Order: sequence, then structure tokens, then C-alpha cells
Amino acid sequence: MDRELFGRLASKMGLTSVKVLSQAEEYLRLSQLRCTGLGGATASSRAVICLELAATSLKLPLDKDFAVKLSGLNKKVYQSSLKSVECMLGLQSSVGLRELAVQYGCMDAVKVASQILERYEASLPAAHQQNLDLSKPLFTTAALFAACKCMKIRADKKLASSSGAKKGVFDRLCSQLQKFGQEICSESSSLKGSIKTAPKRQKTLTEMLQEEEDDDGLPTSPKQQREQQRRPREDEEDDAEEDVKQNYEEWKRKILENALGAKAADP
Repeated sequence: MDRELFGRLASKMGLTSVKVLSQAEEYLRLSQLRCTGLGGATASSRAVICLELAATSLKLPLDKDFAVKLSGLNKKVYQSSLKSVECMLGLQSSVGLRELAVQYGCMDAVKVASQILERYEASLPAAHQQNLDLSKPLFTTAALFAACKCMKIRADKKLASSSGAKKGVFDRLCSQLQKFGQEICSESSSLKGSIKTAPKRQKTLTEMLQEEEDDDGLPTSPKQQREQQRRPREDEEDDAEEDVKQNYEEWKRKILENALGAKAADP
């Protein structure tokens, strides 16, 4: 690209630092080598994208809405192209599964996504595992997306596009990861079922003898023994009270009979 045109674009974006311009030019050079299949991007839009990436890497303020307007692309195409260039140049910052899940509202899928990545890594040859970085957005995003699919969690459509990879690459990886996700979800369902239908613990001999004693009415605790000892005394007291009552009634009856007899004998 014409260096003068590149400088004008940078000036319009408010980027005048020599360091930013130098970094953006290097990104532009690399993008022309590595990002040959970047659909929809023009020379000007590619330059704007590289300027934004340079400003972001150096943590300089930038009007991103104006950058989209200056690129001549609509916002969706611009963001997709920027993510693709960022991915191909290896400029993406590593975002963990949890942070990604918080951003797209699918926290319930984090555990399964983590297990998916572990099984995926274990399935690869040892030589491939050494050079594999599962913290890259392509893998974390695809694992979370696959977990959501397996768990039937509605995922934000923007989750897939946040990987920065081409749709074909992302879809192929998701297809691989979903197989592991289905295995994990199936195992989890089986485990829950076995817990629900687990047989009850069999009683020990001591417990069985204890129940037999209870059925025979024998006292099995100090409290029950005290209650059983107290019952005869209470029964005896009730019998004594009944005897006193009967003696009183008999005495009363005799007094009345004597009184009547005396009255009848009186002239």
C-alpha cells in the first residue's frame, strides 16, 4: 500500500505515534502474506484494521466506530475481518473459559467445556500435544459452544464469531469436540441414574436383633425401663384408691339402713 495513503488513514484515526505506525505497517505486511483469503476486505480496510490492532496492542485510545466508517465496510464485516486478521497474526489475548462464559451467559457449560478440552488433548498424539495451546480463543470458544450444544443450552450467536477463525475451521473443530461432549453428558446422566436407584443399605445383625426386641415389647433403653418399672406402682395406687372408694360406699349404705330402721321403730 502507498505509504502516504497509509499515513493519511492513520492521521484521520488520530494515530500519529511513530511506534504505532511502525507496528501497524508490520501487521499490514504480515497480513498480506498470511491473510490472503480475507474476503470482503479492501486495501484501505485492511490498513485500518492493522492500525486499530497496533493501537490496541499499545493500549492507545481509539474511536472504533469511526474506524469502521473509515474502512468502508459495514460493522459486521469489519469485526469479522478484524478477528480473522487478529487470529492469523496470533494477536489474540487468551481468554479463559469462565471469562468467556460470563461474557456470553453460559456459566453452566464451563465444567463440561473444560472436560471436553482435556479429552480432546488426550486423544491427540504426544507430538501434537507439545505444540498445542488450548488457551487460544479458537479452542476455548469451540469447547464452550460444543458444551452448550450437548447440554441444550441456548448460546449467544456471537460466541461462535468471537473465535476469530473462519466458519469452516470453527465448525470442523466443534464437530470433533461435540463427540467428547456427548460422551461426558451421557456418562453424567448414567451416574445420576445409578445414584437414584442405588439399593438401600442392608441392616446389620445388631440392628435386626434390636428391632426384634422392640417388637416383643421389651424395654430397650433406660427410659423405657424406667417407664415399665413405674407402671406397676401406678396400678397398685389405682387399686388402693378403688378399695377406699368401695369401703366408703359400704359404710354410707349401712348408716342409711340404721337410720331408716330407727325411724320405723319409733312410735
